Amino acid sequence: MTFNSPLVLSDLTVIDASQGISGPFCAKLLAGFGARVIKVEPPEGDYARRMGPFHQDVPGDERSGLFLYLNTSKESVTLNLGAPGGAALFRRLARRAAIVIESFAPGQMAEWGLGYAALASENPGLIFASITPFGQTGPYAHYQATEIIIQALSALQYPVGLPGREPLKIGGSPCLMTAGVSAFSAIMIALHFRDATGEGQFVDISAIESAAVSQIHASVHAQFGGENPLRRDSQLSRTKDGWINVGIQDSSWKQFCSLIGQPSLAEDERFSDMAARRKNTKALVEILEVWLADQEKEAVYHQLQSMRSIAGPVLTVADLVGSPQYQIRGYFRPVDHPTTGPIPYPGGPFTVAEQPWRMERAPLLGEHNELVFGEMLGLAKPDIARLRELGTV
Repeated sequence: MTFNSPLVLSDLTVIDASQGISGPFCAKLLAGFGARVIKVEPPEGDYARRMGPFHQDVPGDERSGLFLYLNTSKESVTLNLGAPGGAALFRRLARRAAIVIESFAPGQMAEWGLGYAALASENPGLIFASITPFGQTGPYAHYQATEIIIQALSALQYPVGLPGREPLKIGGSPCLMTAGVSAFSAIMIALHFRDATGEGQFVDISAIESAAVSQIHASVHAQFGGENPLRRDSQLSRTKDGWINVGIQDSSWKQFCSLIGQPSLAEDERFSDMAARRKNTKALVEILEVWLADQEKEAVYHQLQSMRSIAGPVLTVADLVGSPQYQIRGYFRPVDHPTTGPIPYPGGPFTVAEQPWRMERAPLLGEHNELVFGEMLGLAKPDIARLRELGTV
């Protein structure tokens, strides 16, 4: 793997000592714009290597779709920070780095002599980003959390679901991914400060605080309305081949009623405006589904959008990959890997003019030990072999 890209961040070296989702996603974004990202994994590998889904449903360290996506365009070295010589090697790497990203429990890096103060004393311009569920301070700082706990404790989960039922988790890991984007954004600000002053920064990312931003609508409703937002009846309607959210604006309501063959519905007081339709969602959905039963969701989507209604179908994964919107923008790109072969990967979450998104395959575990420890740090092969015997690499 070569790193001679002319991209905007190609002058940066990043040490990614994080595991899981948030930190690796942050480092992936940096790599996508040209940074050289050295992923420091424990000898057994980032635990995300053992998280599914796996290619062809066969578990393996090089087969996790999650890991392969989150670690594109990186190099991998194995290093046990708590083993003999591990911390010293990491310090040597950090001296050459612009950025260190880690996701250990608060205080763990400092316990190894690898906290921000120790590393910055040798590299004053270093940007050190710690990404944890609750941040470095506060009564919950040492608590653990997963995606569903973060959604719960950020109040993001509370308004999701049906009236009278339990709150529901949003699918996937949006909070952990959002924490990664927040870390990337904070690092960009710290880089700007460093370029202006020469001084590095300590960046403290709390996943629950990143997630709490996502439910700001619910917070504003409660703070200004005086009560918690209520879970509402589903606004989704069933079509011939799936589901669609029919968000009909007041300006297009009469036109929509004519489209479905019920012009008199426009005079029904239950649906006279958006507030009334929202209040009577269940009754409206029952009426709509009579017409939608013979309609395909994609066709309805375009019909309603042509009326300037905010409508959208619920896409399956196959729909998503085949969507002309994503295809024309080149969002999905094939990436070859020795274990999986070429597979389409999602692209970056944003584009920058004249900055192509770089996406090379994820590294094999410890694939770049000799490149980094040998060529970069100057260790001889017998030295690397000895460290391997000690369990350090």
